[in-house]
Amino acid sequence: ATVAAMGGILEKLPGAMVLMPQQLTGLSDEELRKRLEAEGRTIAEGMSGDELRLTLERALGERFCAAFLPSMAVGVAAYAAAAAVLPSDGQALLALALPAPLILALNRGAKKR
Repeated sequence: ATVAAMGGILEKLPGAMVLMPQQLTGLSDEELRKRLEAEGRTIAEGMSGDELRLTLERALGERFCAAFLPSMAVGVAAYAAAAAVLPSDGQALLALALPAPLILALNRGAKKR
């Protein structure tokens, strides 16, 4: 129950992405079509619900992957810079917390376009 509650809270964060196939399974075909259109994807006439889900899952995954690599690179570079400057690696570890909020920020910016 706690995990489900955490999932509900995390989904409400600005820039959060629904990536889990289990979450997409609960959406109606009409909702899937709306989300695909919001992602800028063309929808072929007569696509089944499974095809819509797979297309949406792929679109969301592509957006996440596009934000993941640059965010991780920034986090690792920030850690390396902080480790070189700070007297303790422990303090530099905080830089490794940068990718998660950066991914959310990049995703939020992508949604506004």
